[in-house]
Amino acid sequence: MLYTMENGFLEVTVNTLGGELWEIRTKDTPSVPCLWNGTPEIWPRRAPVCFPWCGALEDGWFQEGDNRFLGGNHGFVRDLEHTLVERSDQRLHFRLDWPGDDSRWPWAFSFETVHVLDGNRLVTTCTAFNRSDRAMPAQMGFHPGFRCPLDPARPLEDYAVRFQQPEAPDGTDLFPLLPELFDQGSLCLQNLRSAWVRLEERHTGRYLQVDLMGAPYLLLWSQPGIPGFLCIEPWTGYPGPGHDLSARPGAVLLAPGAQCSQSLPITICL
Repeated sequence: MLYTMENGFLEVTVNTLGGELWEIRTKDTPSVPCLWNGTPEIWPRRAPVCFPWCGALEDGWFQEGDNRFLGGNHGFVRDLEHTLVERSDQRLHFRLDWPGDDSRWPWAFSFETVHVLDGNRLVTTCTAFNRSDRAMPAQMGFHPGFRCPLDPARPLEDYAVRFQQPEAPDGTDLFPLLPELFDQGSLCLQNLRSAWVRLEERHTGRYLQVDLMGAPYLLLWSQPGIPGFLCIEPWTGYPGPGHDLSARPGAVLLAPGAQCSQSLPITICL
């Protein structure tokens, strides 16, 4: 089910499946969506959340005690229905309760996603609560796919990824979006100095900005040729070798009753 909130600047739609951002539109240009539309034959998602892990599992499984658990990329909260627990004009609050399952994920947890509008800024905050009686490994990440080019009348070469500080291999703050940029897969950046990163329309200065909020990993991803979307993905953790989730880079062990949170602020200047 889809729910919508709006203010004087933005209109945002969220899907109960995954608590996922579904559409972002500005009031000035409502016919131009900011998010990718989830075209199934290209990339069927829009802005999923990664939890309880980010990225792939080695060989497609992890080990807990004597048991082996199968799993796909980015965890599974994105694939489950979340319940709307609170709604106002500029706030949507969703919750998922996972009871623990010996066939998929043995820890019980709750996962809350809150989307809030603040002027031309949208802030999504996810919080995981360990409701099991033992420590639970966790990584969390955001995977928003932005429409690129933002203006379909403009060529891809008019766009770039700009950082607050120089982060590119050539010592600049700019990654030009060339069709071959993702021919070998995603780009993973870490130890960034920048507080934000933007998808920028170079000749007009219009942009979508993602605040990194101290995330230790940032992935940039699209498919070869950049077929209409660009993902800007702040992650708290990253895949690593082996099958122990607690040993993956950036993983935390949540004690019983403990929680962890991560926020994704998106500022839209179009």
